[in-house]
Amino acid sequence: MAERSFGEQLARESKEWVAEGLVTAEQAETLRSRYEGAGEARRSRAAAALAVIGALAVGFGVIGFLAANWDALPHPARLALITVAIAGSYAGGYWLCERTGRHPRVGEALYLLGVLLFGAALFLVGQMYHVEAHDPLALLLWAAAAFAVAAIVRSRAIAWAAWLIFSGWIGFEAGTALGDDGGSGSALAVLAVFYGGALYGLGTAAVQRVRRDWLDETGFAVSARLLGLAVFTAGLFVFTFSGAADDLDGAGAELGGALEAGLVVLAAVALAAAAVLAVDKRRSSRYGALVLAVSVGALLVAVYVGGDGGLYALLFNLLLATVALGAIFTGYDNDEPWLVNAGVVLVAIDLVARYFDVFWSALPRSVGMIGAGLLVLGIAYGLERQRRRLLERMEAA
Repeated sequence: MAERSFGEQLARESKEWVAEGLVTAEQAETLRSRYEGAGEARRSRAAAALAVIGALAVGFGVIGFLAANWDALPHPARLALITVAIAGSYAGGYWLCERTGRHPRVGEALYLLGVLLFGAALFLVGQMYHVEAHDPLALLLWAAAAFAVAAIVRSRAIAWAAWLIFSGWIGFEAGTALGDDGGSGSALAVLAVFYGGALYGLGTAAVQRVRRDWLDETGFAVSARLLGLAVFTAGLFVFTFSGAADDLDGAGAELGGALEAGLVVLAAVALAAAAVLAVDKRRSSRYGALVLAVSVGALLVAVYVGGDGGLYALLFNLLLATVALGAIFTGYDNDEPWLVNAGVVLVAIDLVARYFDVFWSALPRSVGMIGAGLLVLGIAYGLERQRRRLLERMEAA
């Protein structure tokens, strides 16, 4: 409502500015177009979000219906229903996005629905014909199909889905290997650091070296960087606690063949991504390369050499703080507000975690809760104030 009022006020006053000779008619039109475009972009994002939510609801509803009536349907009917649902989703998406072009957001959501139904079909058809295969393989096939669709239709929502499915495959493979070969549960957090670091590093390198318009349209690099940063910091956060860091000592000796091979490959990819970033001219890229290389190297030493868990916890605390501050610096340096916001969130999470880690056991529970609440409020106030100032400076620059 306020946005519409501002637009109407601007339309009225811009005519007066032209009449008074303050601006030309062309300048007034440029001002009106600028703010109308900003409002249209926000409405477009809202429509896209609603369309995606609707597609997810329809997808889960269709999957639930098929699962509930699966045993009552003959095999030909099952295959026909699945095929019609997938083909109808893609056909509807093509019609709305490519053929008419009138409702591209809804069409994109239908493409996403087709991707979701294809994944469900892999599992349902495999169950129907009692296919005996490596369980995580279906996720890999699903991810490959999602990547292909995202590249063809250039959909950011499907790019996100593809990376999430691929990450699910990585986690499923690691969990299966851990169950088959044994090993410490801390290996999953180590894998998160390696995988997340590789994803963020490769996504950042792609932004710098691949044709920008294609990356912007598909959203592959943006989603890889955001997801990679989240996974990387989540794994690193685990080892900021001394109890988890203690589990790293001797973890390398407990690793099974498949899981160890996966960790080594991901570590190599992460270090390769760091090397690519290190040769870039941007300060933020070289900074990120150093932090990524030190994090991966420290974990490799901790897993295969061992040592004092307390010292490793201190090191990983320093690395997490460096990542948080580095995200703010990189976001400001490269004009990326989302990185600034991510850095602020990481600082807040780290401060709250350190409070509970240090003072929770030393204080009565009620006093600890009061202190935690006051700390969170203070952190929220201070960080929000600084975040707004930083974003305002970025916009002014």
